[in-house]
Amino acid sequence: MQNNKKTLTNFELCMQMQEALKPFLYVKKVKKKETLLAEGYICKTIYFVRKGAVKQYYLSDGKEFIQNFFFEGNMACLFDSFLTQTESSSYLEALEGSELWVLSYHNFQKIREASPQFNLQLTLCMSKMNSHRVNLLLLSDAMTRYQKFLAEEPDIQKRVPQYMIASYLGMTPETLSRIRKKLVAKSSAA
Repeated sequence: MQNNKKTLTNFELCMQMQEALKPFLYVKKVKKKETLLAEGYICKTIYFVRKGAVKQYYLSDGKEFIQNFFFEGNMACLFDSFLTQTESSSYLEALEGSELWVLSYHNFQKIREASPQFNLQLTLCMSKMNSHRVNLLLLSDAMTRYQKFLAEEPDIQKRVPQYMIASYLGMTPETLSRIRKKLVAKSSAA
């Protein structure tokens, strides 16, 4: 028996959530490099990126390590801090001037109590986002990680500096540079 049930992508799930939550959201416009959440503060909002880009990162010995990028249609939040209302170990910062739809923790609690379906959708979004990130880092070599990332975010190189992409992919900028040269040489030979 064939299963005709369509599996929604994380993007589709997030978009569905945004549409359902519209009455509870407010718009926030932020400037490039504006900090949305700093380490040590409690995450009190979920951001839905309407336009622009946001990065999640942590600092170690003064060095920035990119944990995630959030582009149009993505949900940006430090869920461990948000759900437990404990201090964050990471930062959220606008990579570009951005327009965000914001869901407050207060409204989140009201919706969560009223709708078990909301909890399921949120859990699915978080699970897909986390498993994708883990699979990208642990199950692929550096070349494959870069190629998958470019396939998923084809305009990324126009929007994000190479050193940030390298950090996100778990490699040095020099390794990323070598990979990019190999890909250019490979495409030139083809």
